[in-house]
Amino acid sequence: MKKHIISTIMDNNINRILYNILKDDELSFIYLGQFNNPVLGMTTELWKGYMSKYANSEGHRNKLSFLMVECFQNILRYGLSGRNETETRGEIFIVRRYGNSYYITSGNYIDNTKAEATKAKLKRVNSMSADELKKIFVETLTNKQLSKEGGAGLGFVEMIRKTKEKLDFKFTKVDDNRSFFYFQIRLKISDEDTPALDISQAETIKNIMEQHHKFIALKGDFDRSAVNQMLMMAESNIAQLDSELKIQSKVYHIMVEMMQNISKHAIAEQTGEHNGIFSFGKNQDNYSLTASNYVENNQVDIIAQYIDQLNTKDHSQLNEYYRQVLRNGHDDMNMASGLGLIDIARESKDGIKYFFYHDGQQKKLFTIECMI
Repeated sequence: MKKHIISTIMDNNINRILYNILKDDELSFIYLGQFNNPVLGMTTELWKGYMSKYANSEGHRNKLSFLMVECFQNILRYGLSGRNETETRGEIFIVRRYGNSYYITSGNYIDNTKAEATKAKLKRVNSMSADELKKIFVETLTNKQLSKEGGAGLGFVEMIRKTKEKLDFKFTKVDDNRSFFYFQIRLKISDEDTPALDISQAETIKNIMEQHHKFIALKGDFDRSAVNQMLMMAESNIAQLDSELKIQSKVYHIMVEMMQNISKHAIAEQTGEHNGIFSFGKNQDNYSLTASNYVENNQVDIIAQYIDQLNTKDHSQLNEYYRQVLRNGHDDMNMASGLGLIDIARESKDGIKYFFYHDGQQKKLFTIECMI
């Protein structure tokens, strides 16, 4: 029989920690892992649906797509190809919609000697006027100085010209040979006065994701398009991490259930959106899936009792209960998400862990965690 898991608030719950950092974001996407063109493609597709909702014009959407590609390319241009064995997930890519702006942040390991040259290049382009930036852009193209280094410098110039904002960056020394290079772009989409995000938040987010062995997180509206793109990205990562098709299928299935639970059962905002946070990762042999969304206070006891009931059942009892619910069309607690939760409980190694976080309103942030 599975251990009875008491509902509680855990200080180390990653979704609650991320929520506290990202709560004022309309949208947040975090990817920590190996970078290649398919990852960029899936990330861009994920944001196309959101950009059609939130970007004020086609011009903003085009600029955002361009900047995402350029920021992504920085990882490929400046990143070290080799990392220590303990640094299996070296690069990070973050896109956030906060206030009147989109923020795109990249991070990667960089050789210390290269870090100094890159820092000097960034300071130089940040100090240039619009006319100077235009001149260097034209001269570089005219002289065809598009070597690896020249092209990277031109990328910085173009980012400033597109955004009319200085480029934000930070170098954190790792050891005598390497630093971690954080780079952030801000694209304003209105004249609203909103304080800029501190790039140090990216470093905090990276540390949290690494500490909890997560490599994908999404905070925002879980519509069908967002769910499908997240599933594609996660499926790609699972295939790289695990060659066993049975495990891949099991993880993918539970991921679908958890994200659909957010899209179907989160409290609907005035805009009709169903917002939540989903994070996914792997620690040694265990996959970790965490999903959070708001529920009404009057639903808390019902949900807690139902999950407690599931957690007292062993695998065979859960299978029989699943068949019973299918036959009857409802479960003992009349839970709208009953079948999904039974599925999650059947596959989880240690039952469903759950938490309710009160934020002072007439609702609670409901989080479930599953280990596979």
